[in-house]
Amino acid sequence: MTKNLFLPLLLGASLLIMTGCDDDQAIVTPTPTPPTEGLINFQDPEVGQVNAYQTISYSCGEALPNDRPELRLTVTGVSDTEIEFTETFGNADPVVFTAERRPGNLLISAEDRRATELFFFYGSDSIRLDAPPTATLSQKDCVFFDGAEKFTGDYVAMVPAYSIGDLTFQDLKTVSCVPTILDLDGYLLYNEFTLKASISATSSEFGGQVDRFVRSFVLIEDPE
Repeated sequence: MTKNLFLPLLLGASLLIMTGCDDDQAIVTPTPTPPTEGLINFQDPEVGQVNAYQTISYSCGEALPNDRPELRLTVTGVSDTEIEFTETFGNADPVVFTAERRPGNLLISAEDRRATELFFFYGSDSIRLDAPPTATLSQKDCVFFDGAEKFTGDYVAMVPAYSIGDLTFQDLKTVSCVPTILDLDGYLLYNEFTLKASISATSSEFGGQVDRFVRSFVLIEDPE
């Protein structure tokens, strides 16, 4: 008798739980096109593949600079289990690091990430190449939002379009996961094949006004 009284309550609770999970359903995104020959392809890496990124450093809301130093990320070793990358930027010593190849993921150690310009702020070992996004982000004041909240989580989200200067990308996955100790906003924008952009933004406030300085490394898809 008691079990029969509780059964409708349990069924109702189950329906509420199922309904609440709908917000976390994966978002269907268009299948990305593999990169052109010579660019880095995480799914089919080869020694000699290279991505060139424009470095665009600017204060949010102001004109973009004409001076845009180039960062290069090169595949310098490949095995069944690892990809070796070399990052070169300006006069700094090249940074050599490895990414472990796991199904649907690239794993980069915290020590290696901290040494790079592209990944220094990212707080997770795994870049989830195949994970479907579960939220669609908007951009305002040079940072990304999931609804009314700034995007800071470890989950994979989608950026429908991202433009800076003369470079435009569509339907990108993004992750943030910045350790609070760094006190910045950071994003990796990518698809299953390659990293399209790495963005970090630091904020300062004076007299109620927030100033934000942004540094973006943005892929040049058609290098000369």
